[in-house]
This record gives sequence, C-alpha cells and structure tokens, in this order.
Amino acid sequence: MENYNTFKQEGNILIHTRLLDAPRDLVWEVWTNPAHIKEWWGPNGFSLTTKSMTVEPGKIWDFIMHGMGRDWDNKIEYVEVKKPSLLSYKHSGAENEDYNFIVSVSFEEAEGKTLLTMKSVFKSKEIIDELNRKVNAIEGGKQTLNRLGEYLNILINE
Repeated sequence: MENYNTFKQEGNILIHTRLLDAPRDLVWEVWTNPAHIKEWWGPNGFSLTTKSMTVEPGKIWDFIMHGMGRDWDNKIEYVEVKKPSLLSYKHSGAENEDYNFIVSVSFEEAEGKTLLTMKSVFKSKEIIDELNRKVNAIEGGKQTLNRLGEYLNILINE
C-alpha cells in the first residue's frame, strides 16, 4: 500500500486522510495518552499543556496550546470512543462559540499500517474561511498530522 496523505474540503467539512507507517494500536496510544500527545499535537512551533484527559464518552480533555505568541484554551468532550478504531468529539474553547466543531477520527488497520481519517464539521464554510484567514487553520491541521507521522516514526525507529 502506498503512502499518501490527502486533504479535501466539502462545504463546512474538512477531511484529512493519512496512511501512517505504524500499527493501529500504537497510533491509538499516541492519540489518547497525554504523555504522547504533548509531543506532536498542534501546528509547527506550538507546544501543549494537558490539564486533564479522560478518553471516555462524556469525559473531557482540557488543554492549552501555546503558539503564535499566546495561549489557546481548548476543550474536547468525547462523544464516542471505540478503542482502537474510532474517536468522535466536540472541540470547543475558542472565544467565539461559532468556532466550535465536531470531529470524528477513524483508525483503520491497513496491512500493519494505519489509515487515519479525520473529519471536522464546522458550523459553516464561512467559519472555516474565517479561521483560515485568522490562524491558517487548514495548514495547521496538516502540520499537526505531519507531526503525528514524524513522532510515530521516531517511536518505531527507537
């Protein structure tokens, strides 16, 4: 299976797809464990502080992203958790409620690798456009998944 990563926008939905050269259980672990997620979450140049993280339906991941000269409070409320195949959650924390969005992340087994599909649903296409103008949101999402892939490569090659 060839490595690929794709991105597409369908109206108010952003879809990132990655074939990660790592087993699905490891990808799940680095996505759901605060000790790992701090190593890769966020765009280039960002760092992360997790206040609390409980990956269960109805529970919260409360964290701060540090970057672009400021701190960004974030909350993720898990809606669906099916280890190791699916996470869905509501992402909030922005000063403007219109910026909140819903995400589903699927982790599919692919011949020893993991096909990751991340679908983010926003209130409108205009909100995505606004976030893109203000904080380069689409590129930030791509960079975050690039960092995930790089971190997995480090873990696998240790």
